[in-house]
Parts: sequence; structure tokens; C-alpha cells
Amino acid sequence: MNESTVPMKETIQQKYGEAARRVSSGGGGCCSASGAFGDVDPITKDLYSADQSSALPEEAVLASLGCGNPTALADLKPGETVLDLGSGGGIDVLLSAKRVGPLGRAYGLDMTDDMLALARENQQRAGATNVEFLKGDIEQIPLPDASVDVIISNCVINLSADKDRVFEEAYRVLKPGGRLAVSDVVVRGEVPVEVRRNVELWIGCVAGALEEGEYALKLAKAGFQGIDFEATRIYRAADAKAFLQCSGLDPETIGPAIDGKFASMFVRARKPVTGQTIVDVFDPAMCCSTGVCGPAPDPFLPRFAADLEWLATQGVVVRRHNLSQEPGAFAENAIVRAALTTDGTGCLPMILVNGEAVSQGKYPMRYTLARWAGVAAAKPGLELPLLSNQAAGSGCCS
Repeated sequence: MNESTVPMKETIQQKYGEAARRVSSGGGGCCSASGAFGDVDPITKDLYSADQSSALPEEAVLASLGCGNPTALADLKPGETVLDLGSGGGIDVLLSAKRVGPLGRAYGLDMTDDMLALARENQQRAGATNVEFLKGDIEQIPLPDASVDVIISNCVINLSADKDRVFEEAYRVLKPGGRLAVSDVVVRGEVPVEVRRNVELWIGCVAGALEEGEYALKLAKAGFQGIDFEATRIYRAADAKAFLQCSGLDPETIGPAIDGKFASMFVRARKPVTGQTIVDVFDPAMCCSTGVCGPAPDPFLPRFAADLEWLATQGVVVRRHNLSQEPGAFAENAIVRAALTTDGTGCLPMILVNGEAVSQGKYPMRYTLARWAGVAAAKPGLELPLLSNQAAGSGCCS
């Protein structure tokens, strides 16, 4: 970490340490209902259900400073090992510990002593025996290679000044086939310089946010595949008005410039089991293998075929299956067979990456294919529209 990042790191430690002490003394977190921003923070409000909150120590809930609920979205299984990057007061670690059960384990990693002390107190209150809180930086995770099944994080990666290093470390400690499932704030478009430079907004996980395409490229560079983004909240100017005022910014000036530019995202990615990615495309019934032959092929299909050819040049194994020519491939694949049983042929085209379904009912653009396969591509464009069976079968395939 270079010298320019040290003051920011110290500022983050100071602010989060103050939040932990405030909770321990009976107050709220810095952005909680009783914290410095009162009820005005649109990012941290109402992230956990009443059932989840009521099952945990109140101090763990009050110390939650995240932007999402990764435990609700991550597919945790009994017996798995989970690591929470930037675990704070421990709410996501404790929720994860319940999901993985007594045969699993949940680690929390944080760099702030006061937060670690609070988290360990919450662990004792919750009676969680399959939990361990570690001190350290998310840029240098104190765990062995290939020791974790799932990595979660709740609006903490944005705070790092070296996100490439964070993703490299996450990749290192994940087991082959391990999953990254984090909540983070992602930028959608240009953001005013005043917001980027405002430390209080950085502490609130906004100023450090990456643009969606840049986020995907950094994950792919680290080696991740199956990269996907799911918006959980999109922030409007009206939501942030009081929050901006608390941060010393003029909402009338800044508000319109950030309207819809920030979103809480659930970010998924996977460490590949092998060094090669396999993309399977299950097409609706077509007269040829790609649907681009004949006098009037669907105008989207030639471009998609070219995108798949490009993907193959990037070292990805690409396989296409045509329902009219290879019905056995559809019947043999349990995921595709289940989708056909539930939704009929309306689920086609269906795309799987390393055996995991990533899309159905539409042909994606090259950028999206590249994200899923974990290779770099140009910035995203518009997705191809949903194709009905009639549209997919037009022209030579009718």
C-alpha cells in the first residue's frame, strides 16, 4: 500500500472505531438510525428482515454499516467455510454461521480493533461456536491458499485503495469452484469530482465505488469467471438529499448530477475449477447449428455467432446445441431439462458457464459473454431483446 493511501486507511479506522465505541456505549453506528446521519442514509437503511435482526444481538445490528445483505443472496450450504471481508460488528458473520451450521465455519476479517472487540462480544452473546474473527487487511488476507468456499463482503471493497489486490487475495484463498458473493456500491456513469474527493462519502462507501465495467474487468483480471451484477437498490437524488447535507455538499447542485448514478449491487463471481472455461448455448429449434443460414436469418443471430467465435479466440470452449438437431443434449442436461419442464421452450436460448445457468430467454452482448467467461472485452452495450420462439425461428428457422 503506497503512502498516499495511508491517511485514508487511518481515517477509515478512526471513523469505524468511533462507530464501534458508540454502539458499545449504547449509541448507534455512524449511519444507523441513532448514528451521526440519523435516519437520512439511503444506503444502510432496512437491509435485514425483522426475523434476521431479532435473532442477533442488538449491538451487531446497530453496528451494521453495509449497503446490502449478502447472506440473503449468497447460496450458503451446510458445512461450508465462509469469509466476510470487513466484518465490522459481525452481523453477516453471525448470520452466515447459522446458514453453514455446526459443521461449517464463518470467519470475519477486520482491521479495526474496536470493531473486532465488538464483534467478539456479539459472538459470545449469540453463543456462536463456529465463528472466528481475524485482524488484518482485506488486501492481505491472513488465511491459507484455497481454504474458503465462499467470500462475502458488505460495502467494504469500495473502501480499499487497492481493489486489484483485494480481488487477487480473494481469488487466492478461495477453493477451486469457490464463490465470491459481495454487496457493493457500483457507479453507473460519470460522478462529480466533489463526490469522489469527499472523505465522508468515501467512508459511506460511495466515493470509492467502481464503475460497473471496471469492476468486472478487475475481477476477470484476477481470474474470476461467471461475473454477474444484480442491482438491489438504485439511489435517486431525493433519497440522498439529507445525506448530502450531512456530508457538507449542496444537494441542489450535486443531487441532479448523481441521480441514478449509484446503485447497491450484488456481485457474483466464481473461481474456476480448471484453467479453461466452457460455455454451452442451448438454442431453440433452428434449421442449422447457428440459425444464420437461409435467405432471412434473424438479424441478431449473426452477431451472436460472431461473438461466440471471438470468445473461442480468447481460450474459451464454446459449444452450441440446437433443439431440432440435438434433442438428446437438452434431455441429458439436468439444469436445461428442469427449465424446459417448468417454462417450456420459452426458456431458450439458455446459456451455461461451466455447468451453471447464467441466462435464459435472450442472447447477450459480447461484453456480457466476456464477463461470464472471465475475459476482458469492450464496454457494455444494450442487451439483445428477448426472443420469442416465433422470433427465434424466423427466416430459415421458421
